[in-house]
Amino acid sequence: MTRSLILVALSASALVAQDPFIGNWKLSLAKSKLTGQSIEIQELSPGSFVFKEDEHSDFIFADGLDHLTHFGDSMAITIKDANTWAITYKRGGLVTMDTIWKVSPDGQALTYSATGTRPNGQHFNNKMILKRMSGATNMSGLAGDWEAIDFELSSPGQIGIAPYGTDGHFITFPERKQTLRMKFDGKQYREEGPTVPDGLTSSGRRIDQRTIETTERLSGKIRETATAKISEDGKTQTIVVIEPDDKTPVTLVYERESR
Repeated sequence: MTRSLILVALSASALVAQDPFIGNWKLSLAKSKLTGQSIEIQELSPGSFVFKEDEHSDFIFADGLDHLTHFGDSMAITIKDANTWAITYKRGGLVTMDTIWKVSPDGQALTYSATGTRPNGQHFNNKMILKRMSGATNMSGLAGDWEAIDFELSSPGQIGIAPYGTDGHFITFPERKQTLRMKFDGKQYREEGPTVPDGLTSSGRRIDQRTIETTERLSGKIRETATAKISEDGKTQTIVVIEPDDKTPVTLVYERESR
């Protein structure tokens, strides 16, 4: 190995050793705060609805047919009864998730159960419980404003982070087969994977050695801003995610698996 190649190899090794983000991370549900997110369901007329999450809105007919959403996938709503819906999500014609939305007899709680198989073949069975914040119950039990108060995830997510050049990260989300190669120069970098919507990009900047801020955009429009910070002992990574028009941030705490 020539002297120049040796210097390059030593420099790369030093960058890895100094970057506390490098390694594999697993989500800790016990330490994370996923609650407080809101969903608004408006019934425009019998069988036609608007789903609103943050600034995103989708107009959907509850006719059992596939209807495109703003994320590029589709959802098909089948009304079982006034308080129970079955919704199937697809991408590229393939089912990604089957869900049941059920309102409690008193109309004040909504239970969302989801089952499916991720791109890596891993099966999941998740549940979310929401409380009613407002909305009449005389049209449809699901119409109104809802706020998430509890989550159950069968398999917490993982993140892998490796160096990308001298000033970036190669980020992988194994269960989604999603990847992102991004330098911290403020430029947009395309996210890739079988479930990634067209036009999804991220940009990032390093605030200091243990803090990084990223902004995710869909077709140029901000989808979320996240600030990731590594603890002083290097064992945990805390990511605070803020979405436009959502007053409650999500806090995700990941624990280091390896480095």
